[in-house]
Amino acid sequence: MKTRKIMFKAMLPAVLIFGLMACAPSTKLVKDWSDPAFKGEPFKKILVLAMIKDDIQRLGYEQTFAERITRNKVTGIAGNTLIENAEDYGSKPKILEAVKKSGADAVLLAKLISVKKKERQVPGRVDYMPSFGYGYGYYGYYGRAYDTIYTPGYITEDTIVKLETTVYDSKTEKMVWAGGTRSFNPDSAKKVVTENADLIVSSMEKSGLMP
Repeated sequence: MKTRKIMFKAMLPAVLIFGLMACAPSTKLVKDWSDPAFKGEPFKKILVLAMIKDDIQRLGYEQTFAERITRNKVTGIAGNTLIENAEDYGSKPKILEAVKKSGADAVLLAKLISVKKKERQVPGRVDYMPSFGYGYGYYGYYGRAYDTIYTPGYITEDTIVKLETTVYDSKTEKMVWAGGTRSFNPDSAKKVVTENADLIVSSMEKSGLMP
């Protein structure tokens, strides 16, 4: 019985770790940079432009990102509300016109770098499941016996999404922030956008670029 109790206690850290992994964000900020020479006021109106060819993905990205960064002192503006055609995102006059109409003091450009699929070998593992019918109540459960279950290894496919984001001061047209993110097996496109927005906002706040 003592051995079984020790086994149960040893399993607790592993259970907690797997639980935390399931809740962990799929996106990480792998690199970021901010202009140390920037002395302006924090940005309060940011025009969001997604350099994505697919119109549906572009509209979704801009709308979700703009909504995510909008808060008490900051307003996010989706670029598609001012620039209809994606082809015009490469036109400086069109962007400047959108900046003027919106009153944005910063322009955020998001570029999809790649979406890659990669196979990965998942090794087999041994799990321990409680045997039913042994013990009663909480104290009985604590000391019950365990059956060994072996799960064979298999090959799975991972999805890796890489995005690059740059932020420009509307007045000087100079880049003041840049960063790259990596999303590993995201649940949805919306989750990629929301996690990107949260990471970028956090970094820009630390750099004094957002209030």
